[in-house]
Amino acid sequence: MTTAAQQAAAAAIDTEIFANLFRAIVNEMSWIIQRSAHTTFVKETMDFGTALVTPEGEQFAVNDSTGVNALVGTPMAPGIEAFTDWAPGDVAITNDPYTTDGMVTHLNDIFFLKPLFVDGELLCFVWAFIHCSDIGGNVPGSIDGNNREVFQEGLRIKSTKLYRAGVLNQDMVDVIASNCRSPEMNWGDLGATISGLNRGEERLRQLIARYDVETVRGAMYRMLDRAEALTREVLKGIPPGSYEFVEYIEDSYVSAVPIRAMLRLTSRGDGSVELDLTGSDPQVACSFNMPTGGQKHHPMLSVAIMNLVVTLSEAPIFNAGILRCIDLVLPSHSFVNASFPAACGMRVLTTLRVHDMTLGALAAAIPGRVPAGGAGQLAVISVSTADFAGKTRVVAANAVAGGAGGGLGLDGLSGADYPTSALRNIPVEVLEAEAPVLAHRYTLLTDSEGAGRHRGGFGVEYAFEITDGRARVVVRGKDRYRFCAWGVGGGKAAIPSFSRVRQADGTEVDVGKQSVYQPEPGDLLIVGGGGGGGYGNPMERDPDRVRGDILDGLVSPERAREQYGVALAADGEIDREATAALREKSGATGDARSTTPAGNGPMEVDFGPGRSQWQADWQETYAIIAEWCGKFPPNGRRLAQERAYLRAVKRLSPAPARRDVLNLLEQIEEEWA
Repeated sequence: MTTAAQQAAAAAIDTEIFANLFRAIVNEMSWIIQRSAHTTFVKETMDFGTALVTPEGEQFAVNDSTGVNALVGTPMAPGIEAFTDWAPGDVAITNDPYTTDGMVTHLNDIFFLKPLFVDGELLCFVWAFIHCSDIGGNVPGSIDGNNREVFQEGLRIKSTKLYRAGVLNQDMVDVIASNCRSPEMNWGDLGATISGLNRGEERLRQLIARYDVETVRGAMYRMLDRAEALTREVLKGIPPGSYEFVEYIEDSYVSAVPIRAMLRLTSRGDGSVELDLTGSDPQVACSFNMPTGGQKHHPMLSVAIMNLVVTLSEAPIFNAGILRCIDLVLPSHSFVNASFPAACGMRVLTTLRVHDMTLGALAAAIPGRVPAGGAGQLAVISVSTADFAGKTRVVAANAVAGGAGGGLGLDGLSGADYPTSALRNIPVEVLEAEAPVLAHRYTLLTDSEGAGRHRGGFGVEYAFEITDGRARVVVRGKDRYRFCAWGVGGGKAAIPSFSRVRQADGTEVDVGKQSVYQPEPGDLLIVGGGGGGGYGNPMERDPDRVRGDILDGLVSPERAREQYGVALAADGEIDREATAALREKSGATGDARSTTPAGNGPMEVDFGPGRSQWQADWQETYAIIAEWCGKFPPNGRRLAQERAYLRAVKRLSPAPARRDVLNLLEQIEEEWA
């Protein structure tokens, strides 16, 4: 007779076995898509994903070795419930955020669902998505920060059956092909995805034959329950209470007015948390909007908590069970919960800001357990060319991120930010073979890190030349040009991002956040991602590690002395006496400029000179106007906010008194009346 403990151990082993079997299936699906895809953005950057999904719409297994994993737990119910006539051989596709209640979040992501029936009964769904390099729209690659409506961003596909009972819907293929710039390449990616889905179905049937359908069905739900239980154990480590933080996207491309995100993170003490984004700005007339459909659970706004859980969990977990413990409160008609027809192509910037904002709140709740802010941009570069027959091709020419924040006892990653680190860079050899691009430089930027006991990662500089005068370049996703990655706990802010064009005569022009370029012959486009913020007092950094960064060319000797209090002798060794004197002179406190309390805890945040100066001059005015604009109808709030803020900056002195701001708002109301 087995004891209860033996039964529990056997059940745990059984669960672990199935966790690995399911993981093997989704990872094999991913490998097939990657190896069979046609576009660089899928086969090299790896912007795709695979999963197995319950009939209720929860992902119980998600790829974790290849492709994007930021969509873990995406709510699939809207795509499943779009049909009541699912049948064997069906494959449904969609890319529409608004008819799927935020299941999809921008038009370039095409989602696929294929049902698996056993003896006439639905067991589960096989799922995949690919980032389509071009889905039509206003610019090559479809996404531009200046897009004001989703109609400018390309073809919208409501949930439609691409295959019905195994028969291809050629009409749907023709619609997609006639509304994008690279139809053959896109169909190659679609075909690769179908192959991945078919392999997933094949492997699941083999699993059912090896065990039985009820055993597999039970294992599906145990995967979710296991992930939920492990998640609760991690989140119980966050002390009960509420912790607040504010972040900004520094402008909306079409307006110089910042976009504010507000967070109240509440730990309930039972292993669950609530992320309340009430107070975040209204949806905006640019492509930063996040169409979450008001979902209570959504991965794009929960990335930081999910990363915390996966990092600290005692066992590997990677499915929707994590999201069961992360509740969202999302204000309607806001840029974190946008309504049709808001543009949403660059919603990844919103994900990055909410990620860092969550880190800021966690820094107050669990000091030392989370890193500082990251570079916070993802500047995706696309090159559009046409051959002499007029056939167009859109090629991704890299995604320039930046450095990640330091913390957790480690320096930040260089050239990669944590929320987007699954995306790979495109090898120069591949890019130059597929596009009229000549890469001049792809390097880490010296002195770009946020200094700290654990320094931030270094930013990157990517310089390239277009060798075809007919080509157009689109660079979307730029940000943190003024409000750079912040440091925490005595750590320093990093340098901001940048974008320049070096003309043939050597003249450099700062092009800021301009998205679309028609380069002249000899022009060199230079796109830079800022560094990550530092964690802890840089004067406490191990001098040997500082020396290593100097010898690697990542930190200059001058910066080493100024920020870290480290001096090298003529032979390249550490001058211990001079180093001790520098650190004693600093008082071992470093430069405490621009520090602000983080949430409710003792941590301090260095926001850097750009944001710190803006906060001193205009943050209070901004908050007054944001509250005032709530009296307007939802679709008019952001317009009222922008006009009032720009009027205030023009007419009032920096840091105006509250009564002066209110008087100005009264005047504006009278004019508008």
